[in-house]
Amino acid sequence: MNEIALLRQEIRALTDRTEIVELVTRFLRSLDERAFDARWAERTFAPDIELHYPVGSFHGLANMVELHTATLNLFGPTQHLAGNHLVELDGDRATVRWDGVQSHVHLEATQQLRADPPGERFVSGGWYQAEVVRLDGRWRFRRIELHVTWKQGKPPVVTEEIGAVLGRLRA
Repeated sequence: MNEIALLRQEIRALTDRTEIVELVTRFLRSLDERAFDARWAERTFAPDIELHYPVGSFHGLANMVELHTATLNLFGPTQHLAGNHLVELDGDRATVRWDGVQSHVHLEATQQLRADPPGERFVSGGWYQAEVVRLDGRWRFRRIELHVTWKQGKPPVVTEEIGAVLGRLRA
């Protein structure tokens, strides 16, 4: 392989890594902004997406908007932080692992129900493992697993309505 071809290959790998880390960042940002619609789902996930969260496993692009709306509606403001991205490329497929800290402020109704002080939070930390694929020139998640290694604070109060949604959507 000549020098120009090697440089192109290296540039492609750097570009792919950057695009995959940006996919992670856009995904986490969308959680905090509650920016879920069909276009978001199609730009973020492959049609055969699999999610494995502490609240259950979920499959299929059609469920992503409702799933993320329901789970984030358990909380008020949130902040999802990511770091230590490790991307392993394999053509149009890749794996990406990153560390995360997820901060969730409880809803005012939850705080009142529990007689908690204002601003009470549920925080967790751990790591994500994901498989991504390039479709139509864009990287998308095919599988995401969240591995929680520590928690601080009380978990959310799952309403009957949200519990029913999660139960219906679980794989």
